[in-house]
Amino acid sequence: MGDDTGSALVVSCVHDNRVTDGYGKKEDLLKKIAGLLFLVFVFLYGCGNGSGNPAPEGTLSAAGNEEGSATGEIIAQVGDERITQADIDQILTQIPAQYRARYATAEGRRELVDALVSMKMLAWEARRRGVDKRPDVRLKLDYLTEQTLARELEEELRGTVKVEEADIERYYREHQDTYVTPGRVKARHILVDSEEEAGTILKKLQQGADFAGLAKEKSKCPSAEKGGDLGWFEPGKMDPAFEKAAFALKKGETSGVVKSSFGYHIIKVENTKPAKTKTLDQARKSIERTMSRELLEQQVARLRETIRGEIPVVVNEAYFTTLEKEKGSSGTGSQDRPKAENTQGD
Repeated sequence: MGDDTGSALVVSCVHDNRVTDGYGKKEDLLKKIAGLLFLVFVFLYGCGNGSGNPAPEGTLSAAGNEEGSATGEIIAQVGDERITQADIDQILTQIPAQYRARYATAEGRRELVDALVSMKMLAWEARRRGVDKRPDVRLKLDYLTEQTLARELEEELRGTVKVEEADIERYYREHQDTYVTPGRVKARHILVDSEEEAGTILKKLQQGADFAGLAKEKSKCPSAEKGGDLGWFEPGKMDPAFEKAAFALKKGETSGVVKSSFGYHIIKVENTKPAKTKTLDQARKSIERTMSRELLEQQVARLRETIRGEIPVVVNEAYFTTLEKEKGSSGTGSQDRPKAENTQGD
């Protein structure tokens, strides 16, 4: 990742083990793809009654069809269920942009339509065989229906969320530390066990000896094989004494002997990067996303409370108590499970 590759060399000989490295959250592409598959599944199962026989695969003209003007051009039909241009367009809008181009060509579009037709045919046959009447399948379909409704309601609520500019500015002022990138240094070091040995090495360096060469020869840190290179690091990642000395040096400077909990170091700073603070303009979109999410969560929480006041919401607490008891005991089977009692929630 650019000049960050050396960070992997922040090894145990200088790393402060009390600090846990943080990793930025990455966009979860798998969730997007799963969302697409979910949408397609619901679309394919549809609201059709399953009657009729599968129609021949192919492209049908909307001309002469009494619903043509309302649904758009009919691309394919399976029994009584039609796949229209509007259906295809809706599905394409749910595909991540980087994959959408695949279906922009006639060949790609046919691949998508063929997949939809094939799945609708199998769904038709499944309904004909009564698969959709099986309790386990009904449970899945009911869950998908409720999940779809909940998501759609959440999207409606999202559309009502509005973040004002004044709120963005206030959030920026109150969380300014969040938008500060700390200063960083790129350094090498030599680690030895005794102050005397460190002093001898320092003299050689002052006489013009190659730092990387001496690190390979003398250092007991695993970074020795790379000439003592520790890569880039920021405050809070190293032993406090080592870190204080490293950040006090300017680019190209070499320290004296530095004592840490790992031994005696000589540090050479090869490069530095000053701390930076994002401006309000640079942080605005991120703040707006954060505040929108928080406002939506607040709306959903208030709505849940309203719903609890309108319909009974029951959670069987005895179920969880039983699970805890079973987890803590050994050799008890499901036949020993006591009957759970419902408790009325607010």
